[in-house]
Amino acid sequence: MPRPAKIEEATKQYKLLMTVSSYERLKKHAAEQQARSLDQVSVADLIRESIEIYLEALDDDDYEGGVGSSSGDGV
Repeated sequence: MPRPAKIEEATKQYKLLMTVSSYERLKKHAAEQQARSLDQVSVADLIRESIEIYLEALDDDDYEGGVGSSSGDGV
């Protein structure tokens, strides 16, 4: 039986290269979230959610493009 579709709009595939340590951290978080949920949670789910959060920040009028404390804001 095929997996149910999680994305209800047009999609685009993209091959992503990441470090093994980043993948393993995401895998651990996905397993923890799935244990607390009735839904299946995968590494891909976490990546998609992170992209949406980042895009919302980019679309925000207050976003200045800085990363961390090196953005020059003195924080």
